[in-house]
Amino acid sequence: EDRARWLIVGLGNPGSKFALTRHNVGFDVVDRLAKAEGLVWGGFGENTDLVRLQKKANAKLALGVVVGTNVVLVKPQTFMNLSGESVKKLMKHWRVPKERVLIIYDDLDTPTCVMKLKGKGGHGGHNGVRNIIDECPGCADKTFPRLKIGVGRPKRGTEVYDHVLTKFHANDRLTLESCTFNDSCDVIRGVLSNGLDKTMTAVNNKAGTGGGDTGKAPKAKAPDNNNAWQLKKTIKPKIDPAVATLVRNAVANVIAGDATTTINGL
Repeated sequence: EDRARWLIVGLGNPGSKFALTRHNVGFDVVDRLAKAEGLVWGGFGENTDLVRLQKKANAKLALGVVVGTNVVLVKPQTFMNLSGESVKKLMKHWRVPKERVLIIYDDLDTPTCVMKLKGKGGHGGHNGVRNIIDECPGCADKTFPRLKIGVGRPKRGTEVYDHVLTKFHANDRLTLESCTFNDSCDVIRGVLSNGLDKTMTAVNNKAGTGGGDTGKAPKAKAPDNNNAWQLKKTIKPKIDPAVATLVRNAVANVIAGDATTTINGL
C-alpha cells in the first residue's frame, strides 16, 4: 500500500464532442488543478513506464506533488459508464485504498455551480459512480470521498441524457471558470492537507448544504425588512361602515344630479 499517494479522479467522456458539457466538469476540475500545480498530462520522453500504464488503465495521468502529498490526477478514457474499470487498475497498480481516491463528477441534485464534498453515499443515478461502486476494491459499501459539482436538474420535457451532454449556459460557464473550478482546487488541497472530515464540514457549511454527512442544518435567514412593502400590498385596508354609507349616498346623489347635497353630506 502506498501510504502517501492519492488518486484524484475527474470523470467525463473523452473527445472534443463532449468538451465543456455538464457531464465533463470532473475533467474540467482536474485540468484546472493540473494547470495550477504545474502538472503535465501524459508520459513523454523517457517516461515509458507512465506511457504503458496510461495505455493499460485507459486513462490520462498527471503525476506530481500537491501541498506536500504525492498525487496522481486521473481522467479515465473509457467513457463514463466504464470509469470504474480504469480506476480499479490504478488503485491496484499503486495499492491505494479507497479512502484516498477522490472522485469528482457532475451532480443533478446539487444546484448549478455549487460544490458538495461527501465521504459516502449512493451513485444518485450517475453511471460513472455506479461503475466505480461496482468495480473498485472496497467501494461496494459506497464509502469513498467524492466532490460533486452541481449541474442542476433538466427543465421539464428535457431528458437527463440531453441535459448532461449539453453545454452550460454562458453565465453558468463564467461562474464555473471564475469561481467554482478554483474553489474546487482549494477543496482538493484542503482534503490533502487537513483531511476529509474537517474539509467537508467547512465546504458544505459554506455552500449552505447542511454540513454534508454531519446532519447540520443551515441557519435560517433573518426576515428581509426591505420586502416589508410586499406584505403591506397584500393586506386589504378596513373601511368604516359609516364612511362606506356616506360614500354610497354621495355616489347616488351625484348620479341624481344633487352635487351640492353630496358635498355637504361628506
